[in-house]
Amino acid sequence: MKTIVKIEMIAALLLLAFNLPSFSRHDIDMSTTEKFLFARQVPHAPSMAFNYSVFRTAPLEVAKVYGRTPGCSDADADMIQATAKAAIEAGLDPAIAAATVGVESACNPFAVSSKGAIGIMQIMPKVWKDKYDFAGDVNLFNRNTNLGVGAHIEADLINQYGVESGVRRYNGMGVGCSTCDDEYTSKILTLARRR
Repeated sequence: MKTIVKIEMIAALLLLAFNLPSFSRHDIDMSTTEKFLFARQVPHAPSMAFNYSVFRTAPLEVAKVYGRTPGCSDADADMIQATAKAAIEAGLDPAIAAATVGVESACNPFAVSSKGAIGIMQIMPKVWKDKYDFAGDVNLFNRNTNLGVGAHIEADLINQYGVESGVRRYNGMGVGCSTCDDEYTSKILTLARRR
């Protein structure tokens, strides 16, 4: 008798805790009850599953690419997180962003090329001066700012021209560039493992 009372109390508590309807009423047919119970047992992916997944895996993707990149293999957690954050905010594949950083500057935030490209993503101020205020608000020697600006530029190019052509255009605008690296796109996509 005590066991039955305990089971009824546990069932009542479960019904209250999970706000489950009681099936003791006779007007509910068995198929409705079965459907309800079945629906409670089948796992459903949360509606934000993709977004959660991107936020969770982006630093891991960046760390993998940096681990394969000379000069970036000793990147700290802040660098990995900053790269992942900039890529996600720009809508850029984090692995492509990390590969671009590796190929462009080998993770050196103070890199300056002979052609005038600045910072970790080697942004050319003379090319993007109409879109960004490099004389005022945008400091290309600030790692996070440079990552953000570079990721937005690369994401815009990829959205406009596609992945291969967008990555190629990030390197000196791609077409008819005598100083561009012919293997640049291949280096980036291979390092990002997107080929």
